[in-house]
Amino acid sequence: MKKTLPFLCFITVGLVSAALPGQSYAENPITNQAQVNKNNPRTMEESASLNYQHTGNATSLTTDSGEILYPYAHSHPTIDCAPLHHLCVIHLMDHEKINNLSLGDTVRWIVQTGEAGTRAVVLIKPTEDKLTTNLVITTNRGRIYYLNLQSTANHYIPMVGFYDPEEIIKHVLDQQEKITEQQKDNIATLPSVNPQDINFDYWCEGSETLPERVFSSLGKVFIQLPTAWIEGKAPVLFIVENGQEILTNYELNHHYYVVNHLFKEAHLIIGSGNNQKTITIHAGKRPLFESWLN
Repeated sequence: MKKTLPFLCFITVGLVSAALPGQSYAENPITNQAQVNKNNPRTMEESASLNYQHTGNATSLTTDSGEILYPYAHSHPTIDCAPLHHLCVIHLMDHEKINNLSLGDTVRWIVQTGEAGTRAVVLIKPTEDKLTTNLVITTNRGRIYYLNLQSTANHYIPMVGFYDPEEIIKHVLDQQEKITEQQKDNIATLPSVNPQDINFDYWCEGSETLPERVFSSLGKVFIQLPTAWIEGKAPVLFIVENGQEILTNYELNHHYYVVNHLFKEAHLIIGSGNNQKTITIHAGKRPLFESWLN
């Protein structure tokens, strides 16, 4: 019988070597596990997967909530379940459906399946202490989970889940390839410029972080922005004429602000309020006195 479980915080699960006999859950740090923050689970799993790509070692992860994430196909975990008083909670991966579930000892172990959001859940409860058996789960994504189970009344931890290092690495590489292709497309849209027509006589002041490069060609000014500005809140550009800031038309092309006309002075405004910073871009060579100071 399947049931949807909208709230599972009262359910707990255990792991072999999670604690010494007689210790409570709060006193049971998991040894040889990566301690991580669950606020951004994708970043956590990506970091572990990329580490596996470089080292060949896929590690288990421990979240702030006490859930253990095992690397799929790199371990056959043994899970401790407390008899009678607590359930073992096993999370499968996102968008994964259970095709078949086979339990070795169906007499003294109780198994139930459910769902929590987009994740399939398996709930296990032993009816006696000091029991052992195994559990095999097959899914619609072609995965086979092989788990060893044992019952113990001494200790437990909240939940068990999985992550797939190979799948995550493939996803990261695909995303990097898309970004690279997009950058190539953006670069290709920049107008072709004859190096002899480029004027690099621009200089900047006003902040520790400045545009990486400013130059003009064919009546346009190109301002190359640092990556941090692109990923965060991009600055606003004003042309300065007669001491007044004038909003002008410009476009963001790859990492460049492209201004469709020349100017003598411009301001890049970053942030707002007390955190606002102004960077001034000057056309022409830096004065000797300014060069000496900087």
